[in-house]
Amino acid sequence: MRDPKELYELERQGVTALAAARAAAESDSGPVLLYHFEGFMDAGEAGGQVVTHLLEHGSPQVVARFDHDRLVDYRARRPAMTFDRESWTAYDPPEILLQLVHDSVGAPFLVLTGPEPDTEWELFAAAVAELVERFEVRLAVDFHGIPMGVPHTRPVGLTPHGTRLDLAPGHPKWFDQAQVPGSAQALLEYRLAEAGHDVLGFAVHVPHYIARSAYPAAAVTILESVQSATGLVLPGTELRRKVDEVYADIEDQLAQGDGELRSAIQGMEGQYDAVSGAVSRESLLAETADLPSADELGRRFEEFLAEHERDTE
Repeated sequence: MRDPKELYELERQGVTALAAARAAAESDSGPVLLYHFEGFMDAGEAGGQVVTHLLEHGSPQVVARFDHDRLVDYRARRPAMTFDRESWTAYDPPEILLQLVHDSVGAPFLVLTGPEPDTEWELFAAAVAELVERFEVRLAVDFHGIPMGVPHTRPVGLTPHGTRLDLAPGHPKWFDQAQVPGSAQALLEYRLAEAGHDVLGFAVHVPHYIARSAYPAAAVTILESVQSATGLVLPGTELRRKVDEVYADIEDQLAQGDGELRSAIQGMEGQYDAVSGAVSRESLLAETADLPSADELGRRFEEFLAEHERDTE
């Protein structure tokens, strides 16, 4: 394997700012790393909303830049360019950045985000692992939304995964094993865990009938779960305000529909209630409720990705 350092460049000011922030925090523990990449599965734009929200409120400062020329296939995801009358006047290149962010009380943490790498996943994972070790990251947390047969009228559920499930207790198991399409985000979690680093992931459950629209309730669930697991104090007022707006919009659309979707949602409500009453069982697959199998979940993931790819094209 080539040298992982070839894939990124450190920003001196960002590195210095991170060191100063850690010194000011007077803590022996390293920073938390949060990461999410655009382009793979993110039902309800759950992970994307969280990252955008954190960067808008956290005074981000670049610590490292990854070589997007090597990692991104421009023909698959063409960057935007601006043509003004008779010449090209602007180019918006993709960026994969590691940034220093601060929570509501000034505690530093790191956010890694950008388009999902199209190539060199293993070298990318090795490069991130180097940065995790260099900056003494104590916990790496990733998150995204997945489409599920759940109703919007019930609390948003999530599936935690990784090596530190003790930081996210109380969530029932939805299935024991499933084979789904891989992602750079999942591989990064896998490789970091292999190397002995603490990792935690959150797959938040988004009603499949609104998976292609922004679903703030899912983003809020991720934000609260990350906050609980890491001790960070994360702002969330704006996202929470959007939750009621989206729920009202969904109800308006249902009221204007033909009743078929409403009936389907009522069926999902019954299924959800049957499952939620048996959370003490080891696995929800043991229940008599008509839950999706691992194969069905994998198929739903693939269908969701296929729809996303068609929209992109």
